[in-house]
Amino acid sequence: MNSELLSLIRATGYLSDAPLTDQQRFDLLTSPFWRRARALGYDLTDLRRKLWRAAGRPESFLLSQLPLSEIEKAVKSKSKEEDPRKRIKETAAIIALLYKRGEKAIKAAIDQNLDNPDRLRALTDRIRRELLVNAASWLGTSIPGLYLAGSRAGSLQGPHAKAAQAMATQEFNRFKETDAQLGRHIEEVIAESEKRRVQATLAGKKVDYTGLRGRVIGHKTIDGKELGIADYIQMVAITAARNSFNEGSINRAVEQKEDLVLISREIRPNTCDVCREWAGKIVSISGKSKEYPALDTAISQGLLHPNCIHHLLPIDYPGST
Repeated sequence: MNSELLSLIRATGYLSDAPLTDQQRFDLLTSPFWRRARALGYDLTDLRRKLWRAAGRPESFLLSQLPLSEIEKAVKSKSKEEDPRKRIKETAAIIALLYKRGEKAIKAAIDQNLDNPDRLRALTDRIRRELLVNAASWLGTSIPGLYLAGSRAGSLQGPHAKAAQAMATQEFNRFKETDAQLGRHIEEVIAESEKRRVQATLAGKKVDYTGLRGRVIGHKTIDGKELGIADYIQMVAITAARNSFNEGSINRAVEQKEDLVLISREIRPNTCDVCREWAGKIVSISGKSKEYPALDTAISQGLLHPNCIHHLLPIDYPGST
């Protein structure tokens, strides 16, 4: 079960020791709680039924009843996936799909509310909050899951657990940066729409909103290119998923006093020249090997660039020889 959901339930007082009837306890689950639960990906009809059944029962009973969120189900379903490349892509696709839906909802909110900035701001703020909740939920399951797959450990404990948590926190900052850019874009749209309304009023004409509808900017590159939310998040998610798997692979090797890892072999029609050059090669993590090139050298030349899903494997990985 998603730990965020349990934290939300506890925050309502639903699990308190106060002498409440089952109905009073259930009524503590107000609209804000249900909105957050929906944002986490839960089926509200099913969740309401389970929480009603668990009202007044011990917390252990509640834990046995609560379902996995849709995000957790999707990530868990990949747990036995043999092909790391496929697992990385499909895990990233989970959050990319949610952001694609969010982008569509934000576009609709903008298109339909350019005359009402307060409503536009309120609607998009709600969607943005839900997207960040989804991002946190995805990171809380996918990052540890892919780190675990890369490390090939039985469970995340000790330093491995700390490493996975640090990566999840680091990657969440990228999602927050996207949210900040999205917020700036919405405020720019609101300001521009207000200026056009003033000009239209003064000129006695109908407001022209040309150029303000149908576009949502989630990221601006250094060279000024503007990316939509869904496209940018898909790149961020693939990169985060791959990095998590690779970090697990590297830390496993270090723990076992191994210095060598294999760069995955796949070469596709759209594989860049750098990746083609390094695919299938064995590299040294420390860079101290006299026989094999350093991993840092490959990275400095452009391997493991954003959206690249070449990954690192132990040299005894099936098919590596």
